[in-house]
Amino acid sequence: MSNSNKMPNSKLETSNRRNHEAEMCYEGEADLHKHVAECQKNPGHKGFIPLKYFNRNCLPARYRDDGLMSGTIKTLAALTVQVKTKYTSLDRPEFYPGTQEPYPFYSDSGSHVMRLATGRVRRVDKYTEGAVTCRCAKCQVSATPSKVWGKVSVVTATHVVFNDKEARQTRCVLGYNDNKSPVVSLDGWEVVSADIDGDLCELRYVTCDLNLVDELEMMCQLFDRFCTEVRKKYSRFVDVDKLTVIVSHPHGCPKQVSVGQWTHKRERDDYRTRYVYTTCTCPGSSGATVYSLEYIRSWDYQHLHSGSNDEGNYSGEWFF
Repeated sequence: MSNSNKMPNSKLETSNRRNHEAEMCYEGEADLHKHVAECQKNPGHKGFIPLKYFNRNCLPARYRDDGLMSGTIKTLAALTVQVKTKYTSLDRPEFYPGTQEPYPFYSDSGSHVMRLATGRVRRVDKYTEGAVTCRCAKCQVSATPSKVWGKVSVVTATHVVFNDKEARQTRCVLGYNDNKSPVVSLDGWEVVSADIDGDLCELRYVTCDLNLVDELEMMCQLFDRFCTEVRKKYSRFVDVDKLTVIVSHPHGCPKQVSVGQWTHKRERDDYRTRYVYTTCTCPGSSGATVYSLEYIRSWDYQHLHSGSNDEGNYSGEWFF
């Protein structure tokens, strides 16, 4: 991962040591049910709503009238992915730059322990002509690789996927809405950009599954439209309700929706912020989009869930 690909570094302080929320599967995915049952952070997980049960009545009263907000959250859910990383790079630093604070999973460097988290499809680019053909796993071994294909960009936390070496062993699972849902997987290709301090990473995947490309492109456009309408209707309540919604895969489970409030922002002189919020998260929620009324459009990076400390749950850094 070259320096030219890195986002600007920043050092926005938190009140105490960061506790990141990727779920490590030292004994394999089969033991995830133990992680759920033994969870100390949210025993019983009452603050999570399975996606299939989420509706407008799960939101504060102000946002129930026309289904606009619930539609926005369901569209965000359609873009939310489970992130499975099967390798921890030897290139991870021992500490955060310029500090003595341990960097997540450094002690697992070189191992193939699975790490589960959450991400979101940020944008889709479709290629229908030209000399460059698809480089997905299927096309790489084909004598006739597809000339029509797409790039799918996914954002997650940098502590989840640190560099290209980890990205190549990272799978994104789409459609994991419940235990009976058909899912589609994308295998990793590369890291486009990564910011250690801001805890935001963009991955790029390639696929010649045109149905998937078209569906994700449509969902990105729909999410953009919803965000515009939400901002137009509810922007005056940004600092009143402080609504904050997260769709994630806690403990590697199917998609769950949690609804809460941001309590405060930590701001920098360059306008980068980190939110602190009451919205429920658990290990496995790292990298999930932190949706608020300030959200603009799908292809912006925005704030992603990073971890928790004594202040509460907190995001990585971004602008607004």
